[in-house]
Amino acid sequence: MVEAKRRPLSRRRILQAAVRFVDREGLEALSMRKLGAELRVEAMSLYNHVPNKGALLDGMVEVLLGELRIPPEDEGWEERIRGAYRAFRRLAHEHPNVFPLLVTRPPDTMDGAWLVEEFLKTLEKAGFDPKTSLHAFRALSSYATGYAMAEIRGFAMEPSGSRSGAGALPAEEFPRISGLARELGEVDRDAEFEFGLDLILHGLRERL
Repeated sequence: MVEAKRRPLSRRRILQAAVRFVDREGLEALSMRKLGAELRVEAMSLYNHVPNKGALLDGMVEVLLGELRIPPEDEGWEERIRGAYRAFRRLAHEHPNVFPLLVTRPPDTMDGAWLVEEFLKTLEKAGFDPKTSLHAFRALSSYATGYAMAEIRGFAMEPSGSRSGAGALPAEEFPRISGLARELGEVDRDAEFEFGLDLILHGLRERL
């Protein structure tokens, strides 16, 4: 029987395999040796396409950003921005083990620059000045990143988090938190995320 021809290695194939590996095994488990085994090649073969592990991690961020789907310009500035940050948060849901790299290794690539440029262009066309557009980008990105990271790691005081939740606190010492125990256990994360977006976008509308 003729052995099936092995697919040639490429930078893209290596990066995509790394994302799949981390999705399954976690970021701590990733090594060049294990990734080589995943691709059925010697680890040294990977270095012909990815010079070191740092470059591999940066490339994985590229893969995630490549999955980001930005709404078209004709949707209007608010809906375009809202849709973009919904898609950004979706990356955290689809790749919870990889998403933290966007925080620890912020993209310094053409893909990352393109996303910033598109945001600034969208607000410029809406009538915002460059400085306000930059502040808006940082505020929205910080909010969306922080919220998505909290979803991955667990919100404070919620039963699904790393602690016991609000119900474990003595009510006499923490009456307000304890009074929200039911709400904290039944939070609609989608609605809460939209609430935060609404607050920031309302503030931007006021500046127009």
